[in-house]
Amino acid sequence: MTTSASSPFRCLSAADAATLLRSEAGITVFDVRDLASYQRGHVSGAAHLDEQRFPLWLRRIEKAAPVVIYCYHGNASKTFAQMFADFRFTRVFSVDGGYEPLAAALAAA
Repeated sequence: MTTSASSPFRCLSAADAATLLRSEAGITVFDVRDLASYQRGHVSGAAHLDEQRFPLWLRRIEKAAPVVIYCYHGNASKTFAQMFADFRFTRVFSVDGGYEPLAAALAAA
């Protein structure tokens, strides 16, 4: 896991994210790719998230609950992770590398 002292969220490798998803209950997982990509395939249990739906999720999730976010390559997920952190969510994770490495890490049980 990599952590930046100035970042209120943590970036996880795909392997570390897969370990977290397997080991902890109550995780909310978000796919922030475009809707068509999400519909073609996403991590089991992941919800699609975009800027319009973001405010709805803020009210649904406990601020101490873990939130894992992935995108295509690990860039847009950082933006959404920062947004959650800005609203004082305390356990927010962005997946480095995005969907494909995360899906592969989850498949390699």
